[in-house]
Amino acid sequence: MNYGVLIYLITPVLSAVSQILLKRAADNEKYTGIRFYLNWQVILAYGLFFGCMLLNVIAMRTLDLSVASLMEAASYLYVMVLSWLILKEKLTRRKLIGNGLIVLGIVLTLTVNVPLW
Repeated sequence: MNYGVLIYLITPVLSAVSQILLKRAADNEKYTGIRFYLNWQVILAYGLFFGCMLLNVIAMRTLDLSVASLMEAASYLYVMVLSWLILKEKLTRRKLIGNGLIVLGIVLTLTVNVPLW
């Protein structure tokens, strides 16, 4: 397996974890003013975002842009599942339809060969 593919399988999960950390910090009432930005959850979340960006730049050296963008789109699925599991957010019909459309788009892009010109 190409290491770029491996990176793109891992970084969306890390990105989703960082978004959940930011959500938890935003929901915590004791983090107000400057304390919102200077607590361990926010600092770790932004560190994860930065690390993911660096790894994605490395991964793009080995992947086609079309494949990389599809794998990045899968991060929305991770966010939905992790927010349901960890934050106990409800899975609404709208969320499920939206993520289903993302999956459909990924599948169609990977399987259908339609020339643009």
